[in-house]
Amino acid sequence: MSTQRTVCADRKATVLACVYVGLIATVTAARGTAGLHSDPTQAVLFFLSFPGSLLVTTFLVLPLGALSGSSGAETVHPYGSMLYLVGGAALNVLIAGAAVKVLRCARTACRFK
Repeated sequence: MSTQRTVCADRKATVLACVYVGLIATVTAARGTAGLHSDPTQAVLFFLSFPGSLLVTTFLVLPLGALSGSSGAETVHPYGSMLYLVGGAALNVLIAGAAVKVLRCARTACRFK
């Protein structure tokens, strides 16, 4: 007997993911508006979006900087870390969703073995 997942559980996960990415975006935008560059809030934000922000930096930002020929160190933009943080948070949501799907598939395969 398998139990059906409810639409309510899927909706809760979607709302939680949107709130997570929205909070990261809001705090990052507020930091940029206030003109803060290196403060403890930035360290907390990078921690909260950790594996995703590292992957966005490694596979998106650095190759694009190498292709354009600029190191990005010439100008400091107040919203500069927004790409890393919000992109990393969105990537974390995708990674978590994929992990849940793989675990469900493995559980189903073990159940019918």
